[in-house]
Amino acid sequence: MANIYDAGRGLVRIGPCKWSPNPDIAFWLTQDDDTILKHLSTSPLVEPPHFVQHIKSTIRFLLEHPNPDSLFPGGEPQLYCRSAEGGWERAPEGMQQ
Repeated sequence: MANIYDAGRGLVRIGPCKWSPNPDIAFWLTQDDDTILKHLSTSPLVEPPHFVQHIKSTIRFLLEHPNPDSLFPGGEPQLYCRSAEGGWERAPEGMQQ
């Protein structure tokens, strides 16, 4: 298990992650939901209702970001802190060190 939370600084650290471009995955966006469920799930009979939509969303994300450089420039992680409203936002530059 990865520890992504730095309690001392109140930061969530994501990545960096690595993946290779794979334009062939666009094929799955042309398939019907049953086909995606059958071939991309390890347990198609018990997947939650949002499974196929989540897979399609992940594929679109990977196609929009074919390599990790756009999300992790220089191989650096993304850092997030709590906003005043209680959600998460990118940490200001000063907190990134």
